[in-house]
Amino acid sequence: MSGETNIDKESEMKRVQVATILVLVVLAVSLVPRLAHGAPTLQTSLPLYTARDKQVSLIGSGFGSQDYYMWVETPNENRTHFSGKIFTPVAGGLIPPSVSLPISADDPLGTYLVSISTSAEVDDQQAIAHFGLWGTIQPLYQRTQSVKIWGGGLFPGTSLKLSIRNPAGDYVHTATLASNTEGNFNHTWRISEDAVTEAYKVLIDGTGTFDNPQQDYVSESRFTVTQAILSVQIVTGPSPSYQRTETAKVSLTLKYPDGSPVLKSKLDIHPISLLQNQSTVGYATVSLTDAANGIWTAESKLSVNATPSTRYRFNLPAMSFDDGFGNSGGAADTFSEYFQVRNASLIFASEVNGTQIQVPFGQVSIISKITYPDGTPLSSGTARVQIFTGSSTSDIKLTYDPIIKAWRASYSSAFSDLWRVGAWRLQVEAYDTFGNSGTATYEVTAQPYLLIALIAALIALALFGRWTFSHYGRKVYFRIRKIVMRLRGRRTLESSTEISHP
Repeated sequence: MSGETNIDKESEMKRVQVATILVLVVLAVSLVPRLAHGAPTLQTSLPLYTARDKQVSLIGSGFGSQDYYMWVETPNENRTHFSGKIFTPVAGGLIPPSVSLPISADDPLGTYLVSISTSAEVDDQQAIAHFGLWGTIQPLYQRTQSVKIWGGGLFPGTSLKLSIRNPAGDYVHTATLASNTEGNFNHTWRISEDAVTEAYKVLIDGTGTFDNPQQDYVSESRFTVTQAILSVQIVTGPSPSYQRTETAKVSLTLKYPDGSPVLKSKLDIHPISLLQNQSTVGYATVSLTDAANGIWTAESKLSVNATPSTRYRFNLPAMSFDDGFGNSGGAADTFSEYFQVRNASLIFASEVNGTQIQVPFGQVSIISKITYPDGTPLSSGTARVQIFTGSSTSDIKLTYDPIIKAWRASYSSAFSDLWRVGAWRLQVEAYDTFGNSGTATYEVTAQPYLLIALIAALIALALFGRWTFSHYGRKVYFRIRKIVMRLRGRRTLESSTEISHP
């Protein structure tokens, strides 16, 4: 019996040994892949990317022979999401070279996280890596706009140098920045109104990427600058109505894309036209009248023979204004409200030699400076003055005197005016060959005082003569007679004496 017991024990021991060997073999087989591949590693081919790179290439090793799933966390998220990318490692546990993450123009700028997981439902993060996407918010800017530069992928709290170079290769801006706790940075640079156009380069360089604080980096992005399109807005429209020779005006603002006022214009340009219906009849001069607000005033003097109409307006054609740097505007035609142009009413400034005229022997003179609404003298045309009395009208033509630049005329009263004493109304009328006209009225008083005084003086003189003759004439007569008689007596006596003494 003891012999059989020993045999059973030996058999059991052999079975245990075989089982142990099988377990060890299984463990050894299960451990061989892990020892061969080690822990998975992951990194991107570059620490920093721009939109020009189009895709992010992944480099990794230590992955097993199974499917893996790519998860991504963008700068706008706080957790990863499945990207839809699946890959199977190639020999040696390496990520296939074709595996990459695409970059589109709409992707947000900043720091990204890439995670490799064994599941499409749960991110178990077998390996992770970070990279930064940076550049300008938009690829194209107009002059005066601000270039906004954002990015990420840097080691938190490190400094970097940012430089901007124009198409000629000149540095136009440099700045020293610092990354925040998420490895992101941002900067803004305003483009001047006279900046060189075409492609600009933005360079960042420093030390410290998100996954490697000792890694040096240099990266380049680009953007393009174009001429600015100026915005136009009418501030004050023209008056509803103007006379010929007056100056029609309109005020408008011109601003750059950033809202700053336009303060300069190209010399010798007349961007604003004056329209009658759809036809151009003139051009306006433009001047800066309010620099603080960028207000420009356009003026157009209406001609003396402008066609009367209610369909006049100003027009700034699209892109016709130029600030002298090639920036132009507005983007579309800008029209003012319609206004009316009517015939000019002539303006009179007359001088009349007094307010009274004697009848007869009197004279009234009038000198009239006749001008258009803009102050230009009327030098050719017709001017006359009509003298209205209670019973009749006299018409006198005025003559232009180029020396004094005025029209003059005079009227001498006659005995026939004795029947028209009282208030006289002088109406000066003038008109030119284009239909512009005007009138002015003045008043004088016609009085026969001088004639009455003269007649009274003659009567007084006659009466005085008569009284004088009646009072002193007899005495003078007898005295003269007595003298005459004495003279005659003396002559008679002398004649007698001569006869008696022959």
